[in-house]
Amino acid sequence: MARFFFDLTDDGEVFPDPEGTEIASREAAEDEATRALLEMAKDRMPDGTFREVAIHVRDHTSKFLFTVKVTVELVREPPDR
Repeated sequence: MARFFFDLTDDGEVFPDPEGTEIASREAAEDEATRALLEMAKDRMPDGTFREVAIHVRDHTSKFLFTVKVTVELVREPPDR
């Protein structure tokens, strides 16, 4: 088992993971980050017309490993004139 840290960025605001999580492998950490991010994205629409949420994953030495990112954008058609 290895310790991975999942730092959240939500529309530019950073929420570091100070504790980390023991996970069996990097591939399992990728799956965990993806599942968690999709859950967050589906639970809340953006306050405006755009929202970007990302999870940046580090290892136990704080080395950056990968990022999983979801962008939600509301694009309205211009009203008929």
